[in-house]
Amino acid sequence: MEFKTAIFIQKNNRKMDKVIISVVFNRANRLTKKGTAQIEVCAYQNKQRKYFSTGINIKPEAWDNKKKRIKPSAANSMQLNRQINDLVHKLENYVIERRHAGKTVTLNFISECMQGKEIKSFTDFVRSEIENDKTSARTTIVNKRTTFRVLLEFAKAKYKRTEILFDEVNYEFLKNFENYLIMKGLSTNTRHKYFKHVKVWQNAAINKDYFELNKYAFRKFHAPTEKTTREYLNPNEIECLELLEFSQQNAHLQKIRDMFMFACYTGLRFSDTSALSKECIKERAGGLHLEMKMQKTDEQINLPIYLLHNGKPIELLEKYEEQDRKYYFDDLTNQYVNRSLKEIAALAGINKKITFHMARHTSATYLLYKGVSITTIQKMLGHAQLKTNQIYSKVMEQTIINELSKVEF
Repeated sequence: MEFKTAIFIQKNNRKMDKVIISVVFNRANRLTKKGTAQIEVCAYQNKQRKYFSTGINIKPEAWDNKKKRIKPSAANSMQLNRQINDLVHKLENYVIERRHAGKTVTLNFISECMQGKEIKSFTDFVRSEIENDKTSARTTIVNKRTTFRVLLEFAKAKYKRTEILFDEVNYEFLKNFENYLIMKGLSTNTRHKYFKHVKVWQNAAINKDYFELNKYAFRKFHAPTEKTTREYLNPNEIECLELLEFSQQNAHLQKIRDMFMFACYTGLRFSDTSALSKECIKERAGGLHLEMKMQKTDEQINLPIYLLHNGKPIELLEKYEEQDRKYYFDDLTNQYVNRSLKEIAALAGINKKITFHMARHTSATYLLYKGVSITTIQKMLGHAQLKTNQIYSKVMEQTIINELSKVEF
């Protein structure tokens, strides 16, 4: 008997898409030190292959290549051939059950089933996508997890369960989710970010044949965005924070103020400021440089911090350098820092809602105010595209005055 099965799947009533399952011995054409090679089961579809190990290794003389089975004369041949046969039938059953359910069969689906990770719903798929995401930045993954958590909350409120089926992700679903987010009081741009993640996940599901293309929910649905004014601190407000003195009662706020000021001087995001270690500070010609790869974008930056704000970033690093600690500011969370910044703003008499990300905008606008070109600021902040920085180019009228005052007409 030869272990080779062709299973035909009706796909969109247009084309018979077959899955061929066969048994393969010594695929790599290479023997181990013991003179053995592995027996595998291959699933073939559309010029693609997936291989599944039987866990059986034998010597070449024990293999019947014509019948694709272990020879009867080999030790334990009956038991081992039954083990191979069981794996073949297991793969066949996955395909047949999927076909009977009217679903598309892919090699990825078969592989996930074999790993015990069968994707039965959209929530299963999203969970798997997040868990197996090896390319996104840490902050992006955190944001995706937040979107997924809110999706589960919506499913519980809407369907009384924390599972969303593939067939449920349609235009009506997206409109209901949008209304749910509005009821939660989320801003237009925050809602847009959530839908951006959902759109990425549905596109991925379509590419992996969990969705049919004609069921793409975002064909008619568009999440709106709105232009926002980027808040920043002006030079007077920066000075107020620098000169702020803390009493014994609020001394715990001092390191938070200093962390925020370091970001104002350098333009670093919270994630990069938290990850700042002694290894990032390099002695170069002229003075100290800050060299690191930004966590969100993977962009490499090299800042001559001895030239920024008369060396104030260096003073802050020296203040928090401890012999037994690798990082300077890793003991503070973003949420705690943002809550504390409200207190610090009140103490400094600043009537603005300060968040840590405001430090990045403050850095860019201050450099513009001082006459630094926007292309230089782009490089310093680690922005991959110039248009990202153009949001800062209108924020300070004084910048225009500074530029024009240098020109002779």
